[in-house]
Amino acid sequence: MKRWLLFALIPIALLVVSCGKDNPDSPEEPGKSSACVISSLQFTSSSNPGMSGSSTGIVAAIQGKNMILVTVPENANLSSLVPTFSASKNAKVRIGSTEIVSGQTAVNLSEPAEVTITAEDGTHHASYNIIVRKGNTGIDAKVYSIMAEYDIPGIGIATSKNEALSYNAGYGFANLEASPMEPVRPDMLFRLASMSKAQTALCIMTLREEGKISLDDFVFAPEKGLLADMYPGTHGAGVDDIKVRHLLTHTSGWQYATTGGVDPVFTGDSRFYGKSLKERVAYMVGTATSNTPGTVCSYYNLGFCILGQIIEKLSVMSYESYLRSVVAKAGVTDMWVAKTGRSEKRANECVYYPQGSSTAYGNDMSVVGACGAVIASPVELMKLLCAQDYGSIVPDILSTESLNLMFTNYTSSGKAGYGFGWRIEHNTLSNWASYHGGNLSGTATIWVRGKNGVNGVLLCNSRSQKDGFDTALYLAINEIMDIVNIQY
Repeated sequence: MKRWLLFALIPIALLVVSCGKDNPDSPEEPGKSSACVISSLQFTSSSNPGMSGSSTGIVAAIQGKNMILVTVPENANLSSLVPTFSASKNAKVRIGSTEIVSGQTAVNLSEPAEVTITAEDGTHHASYNIIVRKGNTGIDAKVYSIMAEYDIPGIGIATSKNEALSYNAGYGFANLEASPMEPVRPDMLFRLASMSKAQTALCIMTLREEGKISLDDFVFAPEKGLLADMYPGTHGAGVDDIKVRHLLTHTSGWQYATTGGVDPVFTGDSRFYGKSLKERVAYMVGTATSNTPGTVCSYYNLGFCILGQIIEKLSVMSYESYLRSVVAKAGVTDMWVAKTGRSEKRANECVYYPQGSSTAYGNDMSVVGACGAVIASPVELMKLLCAQDYGSIVPDILSTESLNLMFTNYTSSGKAGYGFGWRIEHNTLSNWASYHGGNLSGTATIWVRGKNGVNGVLLCNSRSQKDGFDTALYLAINEIMDIVNIQY
């Protein structure tokens, strides 16, 4: 795969048209233009003496909002920047209350601002939300391209090299409905979706080191199963043979085909929709496995929800409380389990934006739980990743023996496979030792433990339904990690 064909190294500018009348009853002036568009904006070193290099912004409509996103060199003075822009003929452009002339007027862009443009005829106007930040223009170009191409309003990233935080940033907006719109900060929480499985595996391995569980413990078998008392009665064929390790590796024997292609966690099927997690698991416990446990890998969300139940029983704590006690060993204090509704989100949590006909708040997070409901910031995730990467600088939470067990490929004789809550290596991205992505409506995530001491996290508050999105996201974090490896 030739990555340079799929992903440009420089920002692009997209034409955005969103004009309206200040007074719709006022007639347009004859002979004067009603156009009110900004087609490009940049900060040149010639107009900004002392700034090393020029920066071109991306102008794009994202989630119906006009945005201008720009990264300038670290030595730029954000409180006094001179923008150079292309706009409709004879239109007036203001940033805040200041009318600006391209290449001449200095403005304060140390905080997000509103750019307004009024057409020559005075009756039409448009507005743009601009964020200018200092940073690595090469890295940020990758992020801006994802946002513009795939309609993603907010992204957070963090990277590390040799277990030291090397580059982290928030881009775009966490809340489009706030006034003014709330930008993504580096400490902003995102839903992790299926990346949560790695956190659940970490908890299971911690319980193992505490002597409370064995990977070969049965889960449902009468008398000896960890959850036997929760699920008495008649069990489907094969169910009593399911062990903890099978749930960790998606080899329980259940697969979506077992229930006619239905995922018991994410479904509108009447057998599961509106039911509690315990009711959903009880249905499956009474359903025969499609394969002998331990023989076939088939990705299965409910397996990790069941691991969450095991964690709660053995720790005598809620899944969230035990998780927080484990990650605290890495200095992580701001990791939680998401609530279902938007009104229930944490104060520093992003708003999630769906695409297409889906809703970002339609899943019952009390069910999703240990398979996909964890929330965290990129920086906190990077702390946690550095505490389970075999490094010698940051102490690992788990023993080397436990890490070896977690990062073994159990499901494939080839290069890529599944360990315990982690995908192991990648078929084409050769520097990836392990990784996991996550997808929900309104959420797209990826984190990577590299082979060369470079780790990366990228979190989005929307998920595109366009073809190629997942590939673009993976290539973006891979290329960001490549830049970090060279420049930091």
